[in-house]
Amino acid sequence: MSELRDRNLLYARLEEVLGAEPAGILMKQLPPENTVATRSDIERIEDHLRAHDARFDGIDTRLDGIDTRLDAVDGRFDAIDQRLGRVEQRMDRIDDRMDRLDDHMHDLHGAMREQTRNYIVANAGLMISLTGIAVGAAAVL
Repeated sequence: MSELRDRNLLYARLEEVLGAEPAGILMKQLPPENTVATRSDIERIEDHLRAHDARFDGIDTRLDGIDTRLDAVDGRFDAIDQRLGRVEQRMDRIDDRMDRLDDHMHDLHGAMREQTRNYIVANAGLMISLTGIAVGAAAVL
């Protein structure tokens, strides 16, 4: 039987059972004549799908390579973070040393001020003593 004849028989039977309008609606849902996929159509679609699968496999391989490179970059950043941590520790030690140096300089400044005050008082006392001796010697002469 031809496909057109089969469709006409089906429509006639549907029209008897369902009526003309429902039969027409149902027939519109069927694919048009000569639209059934053949084995060669399916094989061509399979070939296209295989080609797409191969492309996706290539993309997966590239993404794996990118992941590997990003892991290496992460490793480098971890190494840099460790180095920065060590530098930060060194800077903290230098800051502590600078604070101690500031304390020593403050102590030295105070000691110099005290020493200068003692020097001035001692020199003033010496000058007064020498003046007294000079006045006494002048009176004796």
